[in-house]
Formats: sequence, structure tokens, C-alpha cells
Amino acid sequence: MKDFSNNQLEEPVYKRGNDGRLMMDKRIVSVFFILLLFLGESLQGAIKSIGLPVIKNFTKQEYNAGTQSWAIAQGSDDELYFANNNGLLQFDGVNWRTYPLPNYSIVRSILIGDGGRIYVGGFNEFGYFEPDVQGQLTYHSMIEFLPEKERNLGEVWKIFHLGNDIIFQAYTKLMIWNGHSFKIIHPATDELFHFSFIVDNQLWINDRARGLMKLEDDGSLKSLQGMGKLKGQEVWGILPFPGNRHLIATLNKGIFIYDDKRLISWNTPADEFLKSNRLMGTARLDGDHFVFGTISKGLLITDSKGDIIQNISRNEGLQNNTVLSIFVDHDRNLWLGLDNGISQIKINSPLSLIGFNNAVGATYSAAVFKNKLFLATNQGVVYHPWHPEERFQRFGKFTMLEATRGQAWSLQKFDDILLVGHNVGAFQIIDDKAELISSIPGYWSFQQVPGHPDRLLGGHYNGLSLFRRTSHGWQYMQEVEGFKESSKAFYFDKLGNLWMTHGYRGVCRLEMNHDFTRVLRTEWYGTAEGLPQVAGVGIYKLNGDLVFLGKDGVYNFDPTSNYFRKNLALTKLLEGKYNLDYIHQDKQENIWYYQNLKAGMMLRQKDGSYVDMDMPFRGLTGRFIYSFEFVLPVDDHNVFMGFDDGVAHYDPSFIKSWNSPFHTMIREVSLIKSDSVLYLGNGPQNEAMVLPYKQNDIRFYFASTDMENIGNITYMLKLEGFDDNWSFWSERTMRDYTNLPEGDYTFMVKGLNRYGISSKPATYHFTILPPWYRSVVAYIFYGLLVILLIGGVYYFSRLRILRSREKEARRQQELYARKEEAMRRKQLEADKEIIRLRNEKLRNEMVHKEKELANASMEMIQKNKMLIKIKNDLKVASENVSEETVQAKLKSILKRVDRQVNNEKQWQVFETHFETVHEDFLSRIKDQFPELSPKELKLCAYLRMNVSSKEIAALMNISVRGVEISRYRLRKKLRLQRHENLTDFILSY
Repeated sequence: MKDFSNNQLEEPVYKRGNDGRLMMDKRIVSVFFILLLFLGESLQGAIKSIGLPVIKNFTKQEYNAGTQSWAIAQGSDDELYFANNNGLLQFDGVNWRTYPLPNYSIVRSILIGDGGRIYVGGFNEFGYFEPDVQGQLTYHSMIEFLPEKERNLGEVWKIFHLGNDIIFQAYTKLMIWNGHSFKIIHPATDELFHFSFIVDNQLWINDRARGLMKLEDDGSLKSLQGMGKLKGQEVWGILPFPGNRHLIATLNKGIFIYDDKRLISWNTPADEFLKSNRLMGTARLDGDHFVFGTISKGLLITDSKGDIIQNISRNEGLQNNTVLSIFVDHDRNLWLGLDNGISQIKINSPLSLIGFNNAVGATYSAAVFKNKLFLATNQGVVYHPWHPEERFQRFGKFTMLEATRGQAWSLQKFDDILLVGHNVGAFQIIDDKAELISSIPGYWSFQQVPGHPDRLLGGHYNGLSLFRRTSHGWQYMQEVEGFKESSKAFYFDKLGNLWMTHGYRGVCRLEMNHDFTRVLRTEWYGTAEGLPQVAGVGIYKLNGDLVFLGKDGVYNFDPTSNYFRKNLALTKLLEGKYNLDYIHQDKQENIWYYQNLKAGMMLRQKDGSYVDMDMPFRGLTGRFIYSFEFVLPVDDHNVFMGFDDGVAHYDPSFIKSWNSPFHTMIREVSLIKSDSVLYLGNGPQNEAMVLPYKQNDIRFYFASTDMENIGNITYMLKLEGFDDNWSFWSERTMRDYTNLPEGDYTFMVKGLNRYGISSKPATYHFTILPPWYRSVVAYIFYGLLVILLIGGVYYFSRLRILRSREKEARRQQELYARKEEAMRRKQLEADKEIIRLRNEKLRNEMVHKEKELANASMEMIQKNKMLIKIKNDLKVASENVSEETVQAKLKSILKRVDRQVNNEKQWQVFETHFETVHEDFLSRIKDQFPELSPKELKLCAYLRMNVSSKEIAALMNISVRGVEISRYRLRKKLRLQRHENLTDFILSY
């Protein structure tokens, strides 16, 4: 036994990995795996029957497709494919995608072919999905290769790859595709086929009339020998069976074993179970274990003897009891297509769960006592029969000890009695009965007094109690005087002192009297005595010695100096595991530990070195109960660990590879601005994508197809050409890059699972072209522009010289021109003077003409006034003369007077003078208003001369009223508004 009491430790044969875990030396690893070669077949083939495997249920709301999945397959990149009611359903570990058939029929069958092809079959439709250049799965129908009369298929239930052929099987026919054409085989009778199977590289098919038949090389069907019992039966599975035999599973008649000559009923417990619950599908886990799906009782796992190892139904956590399809993935875990939903069962694990399906509750302690497993839970103490000699134990309902209902904290064995630390007090269990031995509330734990096997101390919320052993068991004696602190973790040292830790006050040492009824002295220790901190120091026992675990290492107490000193050997062994929440050493000297709700074990080797093992327990990370972690190693096959919903069972002999490689995939590449998709993640990228500069915002989606660690993958990213270093690990499955400069880029992403295994990087190559002003065409343009500039400089330099010469010539010319200009200015001034005199003369003439026009107008007005007066007088005289001759004479005179008043010749003279003075006024206004009458033109002329209405009446030989009427009519023809003045309009025209 290794002694850790001093500070010396021989160099352990271990090393640390990149993740800080202790790893074995290469020599030990080699030896270890050589041993596995001998033990691997049996150990890898083991299926746990103790407890239940972890079940992960996927509802139709999660995968957003149909309720039923009829077949399951897995691609080379580990993606899973389901033949679903809504089409082909794809799962990459993060995302679900559905690809419907053209006729939207249910997909009944699926086969992963070569080159990434995914063959599917539905109702009157079959073909394959294949990725296009963008990585989008595109469907290619193959029904068109069938003759028209053969296209009424019904459902295509099975697809197989046999040799170079792809075989599609419906109830009505077999269709064998050789790569170019179909060969079709029909049932020999009017009956239909049922299902077909690949057995020893041959196709077996169940003919409902003739039974199981074999497809011969010539395309004929030959009945198998000794299959008479199966005529008319539905065969749902054929699997290889030990002894070169085959297991044949039927719907109603149970299981048969076939040895190529005869059928033998498999009269086993499994067979009886399947007959009662109707078998639906089969799968083979390994050479000695088989899986059966049923209609009404979920899943059944058996060994080759027909013993039931597991029955997993709704009662055990499965979401539906009808199993339509079963698939064993690359990690040897099960996937089930149910009547409603999809489930994953982690059957390939050394860990299983006990109690969660029986409402055991959170478990704080456990003990194996008198062939029973006892659990201390938040509901009380429960137990279940436990038979360590039996390898297969299926846990049913636990029995509650009614007296212990409530919060139970601990279970500890002392000889033939099991003690219970409980919220209401202390109990002892004898013969499956719990007896309250102390009603003081809140017992945490118990410790036997050294040298006094009939005495023990019990720590509770408010101090310590002393118990003694009697013929009736343990009996409460009294409270220990002198100490009233909560006493959860406490141990005796070799000197008989009692040590305990307090969550806030630190570590204390209690010196007690000889009969342990009183604490004589209490001494508290902290940083002044060598501890790294006061609060949070853990106290444990390793090899009988007390150790104290602080934040920076392991410490021992030195009684000679009354000081704590670091244990260098243990500190090195447990490097990186400070502030542990729990530590325990088992009989094999393995050291179990909990840290931050994670569990692990330092496995002791034969040479005394240690190997850090935490991978088997990473699936329970975060589920342990903080500050109440525990581990119960029972033997080499059974270890129990409490968690928040029961107890976990760990089998150390179960060998599982934790370093299985997995794939990380780029699932989608899209442009952020336009939301258009560049790549959809199926198949390799054919060529680098070239993008214009305006599309330099890119989004990547990625996923890891590690079906063992769904939801427990972190990712590291790098964009070569942009990022200098890889990013930190993150759980995000999407990354945006915005405003990328032009250049060549490679996006890389790799995943890391919870076992510390990373995948190879997935890559996507793309190029962003420069903006138009930095493109090749632009640079050609810039070059041409530079050439033009150089040419321009040369041209303008020569031009400047020429212009200088021309400038001098022009200067001489300008001197001459200025002289000429001076002479021209003198001549211009003379011409201007002549023009001024001429204009002055014209103005004088115009003034004279205006005066003449005004005088002529006045003469006309005076003459007309006189003639009108004479006319009026003659009218009066003619009215007073009775003689006709005189009246006639007067009328003749009146006519001559009227002619004089309306003398047209007189108007023409006036018009001539008027046009001369007023520059064709009458012509202009007549052109614009052609509807004006001569009389209205005259009125316009008189208004232009600003003649009054009374004078206009005289000139026009009408009354003043007539002038007003004429003015009104003129306004209308000139289209003047009410607020516009007629005279002002005429004057401004």
C-alpha cells in the first residue's frame, strides 16, 4: 500500500495531455491495449442489464417531420437518414432537414449507396438523392426506367446493394438495377411478396404462398430447405446467429433458429415475450446480443441464450411503445424509429441509470447491505434487492422505508447495522426495518471512536452526539458538551483528535475527554497556520492519514510545529484538482473525486503510477448534487454514484473506446445581405466560390455528426486570410463575417466533444473580388490614364513653348492692334455722335408728329363736334318745317354732314399718322386678337392716345353711352379680368 504521509512519492508513470488530463506512459498504453486484444471480443460485446441506458427522445416537433420513421441508415460522414412519413429526414447532430419525394408519398426504405447516393423508396416512386454543385440533395427518380405497365408498384419496402446491383423490393415485384436497366421478378403465384433480406451475400425473400426463397444467380427464386413452418407467416427479421446459423423473427410465431436444413423454435424467455407482444423489427448488436422491436412493449435486448437483458418501453423512458425500425450506429448505440417520434438509446456505455423511472428522486448516499441496495434520497430511504453474484439484474420498483420518509442525508454501515443520517434524526436499519434512535434533527454522518468499537459520534446541525452499541443495536447516549457547530465532515486522526471543517470558519481540531462526552479544547486554523484559505478547505482520509485539500494543493498537519505543510507528492498527483468537492479512496487504492460537478478517478496501476480517468463519467457532468457527491465502489463490476434523479451504475470492466473520430461539417454558407444560399453542406465543395466585392458579408452554419455527444460539442473557427489565430472553443454553430476585404479565404471549423477528442477541420474555400475601382479592368484604365497624363504633360509642355512664341507674336500684334483700336474708337465715337444726332432728329420728328397727330385729332374732334351740333340743329329745323321741299333739302344736307363726320379718308390719314407714332400698334393688336372689328380697332387707337370717352364719342359719331358699350365689348374680346383696367392694358401693349 502506497504511503502518502510524507512528502516523497516515486515518480508516477503518467503524463498530461493537452487538456490537462493525466495520461499513461506509452509503454503502459501498449500493454493495456495488448490485453484488450485478448479481452476485447467479450468486453466490447457486453451489454449492461443493471439500470437503464441513457435515452434521448426526439419529438416530431423537434425534427419537424412526420410521426413515423420506417427505416434508418447512416452515411460515411456519420449523418443519420430516416425514411419518414414526410420524406427523407436528415440529421447531422444539430439540424434536421426533410426532403420530400415528388409525389409526397411516405418514404418506406432507404439505402446509403456509393458516391454519396441515398436510395429511397415510396409509393409508386423510387430513386435516389444526390448532392448537386451547391451541396443540395436533389432527387432523381428511377421509375422512368421501368416499362409503363410495371410502374404500379405500391410501396417499395426494401432496398439492398448486392454485388454490382441495386435491388428494390415491393410486395408486387423485385426490381434489380444493373446500372443500365431493370430486371423484374414477380411472385410465382397470385400471392404477394412480403419482406426480403440479405443473408450471407444472398437475397432471401418471403413469398406469402411459398415461404422463404433464395434468389439464384440466373434470376430465379428457389425455396429454402426446411422452411415449411413459415409458409403464410410474416418474417420481420433474419440475423446471423452463433454456430453458422440464422435467427428468423416472425410477427406472431416468435423466433426460430435455422441451420440451413431445419427450423428450430427458440424456446426462451425472449421468445415468449415476443410472441405476446408481436415483433416488428430486428437488429444485431454484436455476435451475442440481439435487439427486437415490438408493437406494444417497446424494445427488447437479449443474448444468444434468449435471456432478456433489457426491456425498454414507456415505463423506462421511451416516448412510444411501438418500434417500427431499429438501427445500430457507428458508436454501437441504438436509434429507433417509433410510431410517434425518434429515440436514441446509448446502449454502448459503462454508465447506466437507476431509479429515475421509479421516482426515486435525488440521491445523497448509497449502501449495499444484506443483499439490498439502499439509497438515501430527498424522499426517504428506499431499497431494492441486490445480488452481486448475478450479472444481469433488472431494477424494478424500489421499496420505501416508511419511517424514513423525508430528507435522508447519509447511509453508513457499522458491523451488521446500517445507520441513516436524516433530517428528523438518526435511524438504524435492522432486518429491513428502520428504527429512530435519536430525534435530534439533522444528522449528517457518523464516525466510530478509535479504540472504542462500541462508541461512535454522530454529527448534526448543531453539534455532536455520542452513541453506544448494545444488544439491541446502537443507542443514543448524550450530546457532546462544549461544541455546538454544524458537524458535517469530521475524522479522527491517529492521535485521537477529532478534526472537522466548517464551511466559513475554516478547520478546527477538537480535544476531547477520555469518554468522549465533552470537548475540552477547540482550536481553529487558518492562513496563519499555513492553510491557503479559511473557507472551502476539504478534509479527507487517504491510506488512513488525514489530508486537507486547499485551492493550491494538498496539505498535511505537522503536530510538532502545529502547522500545515504542503504534501508535494499528492499535490503533484492531483495537480489541477484543487477545491475538490469530494474525494474517496477505494480498496484498490483508486482515488475517486468530484470537481465542479464533474466526476473522475485516479486509477492506480500495478507499478504504483496513476492514470486519470474521467471520460466514462462526463455524460453525468452537471447532474451531481453539489456538496453531497458520493461514490460507492462495491466490487470490480459495480460502482454507484448519486445524481439529481437517482443513482448511476458504473461497470469498470466495460471497455469502451472514448477516442472515436467524428466529423465536423459545414452545413450551410449564405450571404447575409441577400439571404441567398451558396452551399448546403451535402457532398464536397467542387470549386472555390468567387464572390463580387459587394457580397462580402458571409454566414456559416456548421455541425458535428458525433451522435455519441449530441448537444455536447464545442467549436473552434478560423478564417484563413482574415484571422491570425483560431478562435476560442464555443458552443455556437453559426458564425458571421462582415465587410471582408478582397482576397482568397478558407473557412475552417473543428469540433471538440466532451471526451476531449477533436475532429479534423472542415473547410470551405472562397474568393472575394476587389471592388470595381480595384479590379483588373480598373487598373488597366488607371494605366491608360497615366499614359494619357504623361502624354498630356508632354503635349501641354510643347504647347506652352508654342504659346510662348505665339504670345510674343501676339504682343507685337496687340501693339499694332491697340493703335488700330484707338483709331477705331475715335471713329466709333464719331459714328455714335452721328447716330445720337440722327436719333435726336428722329425724336424731334416724333414729337412733331405726335403734336401733329394730337392737333389733327383735336381738329377732328372740334370739326365733328361742330358738324354734330349742325346736324342736331338741322334735325330740329327739319322737324319744324312743313314744306316737303325744304325737308328734303335739309335731309340731303344732313346726309352730307354725316358723311363728313364718318369720313373714311379722314380715318385713313389719322391711322397713318398713328402707326408712325405708335410703331404698328394696330397691326400687332390685330394679329393677336383677329376677332376685333374696325370700329373696335379705332377705339383701341383712341384709348392708346388717352382720349376721353366724350371725345371718342365725337370722333366715332356715337353717344357716350355707345362708347361705354363699345369699351365693354372690347374688354371681353381682349379677355380682360374684372380687376384689369382697359386703358392701362392698351397703354402697356
